[in-house]
Amino acid sequence: MARLVVPQSAITGRLASAKSLKNLPPDDYRDRLVKYIPAESVALYVAVDKMVNSHYGLSALTTDSVISTQAVIVSWVILALGIIGTPIYLRQRKLPGQPWVLNASISTIAFVLWAYTLSGSVFLVHGWYSVFAAGLLAPIFTFVAGFFEPRPE
Repeated sequence: MARLVVPQSAITGRLASAKSLKNLPPDDYRDRLVKYIPAESVALYVAVDKMVNSHYGLSALTTDSVISTQAVIVSWVILALGIIGTPIYLRQRKLPGQPWVLNASISTIAFVLWAYTLSGSVFLVHGWYSVFAAGLLAPIFTFVAGFFEPRPE
């Protein structure tokens, strides 16, 4: 199975003769929904971020907690790694002729929203995390994103 979404027009349109996509069926809503979630990036982020969170004691923050500059910098670096790494990873995983820009854009936005939903340390150290918002943002975005089908390159 291709990592990126396979558009309908790649099977019946100008890309129909492309070897890499020729035998692949187009992705339906359910397939797109799954493929737009950058599971690899989110898994890496969660593993590293939770270590940072534990090391600096960020899960026990209160409004008057003193947060070290190092914790803030490390939190931003980890988030930036995911934001920059997600489109790079998807570009490397694309098949010849497979569109990737929409995939990478949606997946990068989804990465940020899932990092927020999973109470990423960068959102905790700045007091930006809200359980209510976290419960709404990523699930709603994921639901809506599945309706977007990329055009062939």
